[in-house]
Amino acid sequence: MVARERLAPFEGVARFVIMRRAELGLTQEQLAKRMGTSHSAISRIESGQHRTGVATLERLAQALEARFVMGFETGPREAPVRQLVSL
Repeated sequence: MVARERLAPFEGVARFVIMRRAELGLTQEQLAKRMGTSHSAISRIESGQHRTGVATLERLAQALEARFVMGFETGPREAPVRQLVSL
């Protein structure tokens, strides 16, 4: 798998974080404080170039006043069957 394909989901997370943070009128520093992390950690997440673990995604969702939903797919890529779980 090419690095770009591997990082694509994290680029999607980055886009969501940037958009949601803007909607809430938060700076990276304010979001970091809500999460109990550093400004540089938020910067890495928003770059979309780093893997983000499930525990961090859960804290991120809470800080962004959102729900973290994780899913699984089975079946062919053209017609996947999706099962989602809200954490």
